Amino acid sequence: MAQSATGTAPRGRGRPPRLSREQIIEAAVELLEREPDSDLTIKRAAEAAGAAPMALYRYFPDRDTLLQAVADRVLSRIQPITLTGDTWQEQVRHWMRTSRERLRPHSRLLPYMASTQQPVGVRALAKLAEVLRPLGLSDEDLALAVLLISSTTIGYASYETRRSPAEQVVAELKEGLSVRPENEREILAPLLPRLPVAFARLYDTVLDQTVAAIEALATADSTAGAER
Repeated sequence: MAQSATGTAPRGRGRPPRLSREQIIEAAVELLEREPDSDLTIKRAAEAAGAAPMALYRYFPDRDTLLQAVADRVLSRIQPITLTGDTWQEQVRHWMRTSRERLRPHSRLLPYMASTQQPVGVRALAKLAEVLRPLGLSDEDLALAVLLISSTTIGYASYETRRSPAEQVVAELKEGLSVRPENEREILAPLLPRLPVAFARLYDTVLDQTVAAIEALATADSTAGAER
């Protein structure tokens, strides 16, 4: 058979181009970037890739497998983060803030990012471990600190993308509170107008608590080392 200029056999007339796993994943990623709030189904992914739905089942036995592959691809692209800050506390806060902003547009994929079995986040985890290594944490506590940072960030992003807007939360709570006993109304009614500000402050508080937890681990390990 004659070869083309690129060294590959020419495709037969009327024969559709061979679909690859990479093409499917890329088409699905582009689809979610255009329509981040839409459901990614096998049918819609196939349409985006210009293929019949049955063609996708050669590579992905079900929708969850497809979504996991897409989540792994997106997660690999949003890492690593170039850290800024003079102290490890500043660098951890920067990592968590930046990661949160990069994760938020991918609400449909966050559960799959949290449960990934692929080492797509190894570079990010290695960078965090490098930042925290000078604290003198034991290997067990260093692993805990890295896990605390990464899981807290993904968990908060997942919570935030599923939470209703603050104003809607307040309105719904007011309606629910109207039929509650008087003592509950007296306790909670003054708090409701403060909820939007509380929501706005919440992630900074999460960052502070995460940093404080790591500082406590470092202090405990330092004390234990001095006593040995």
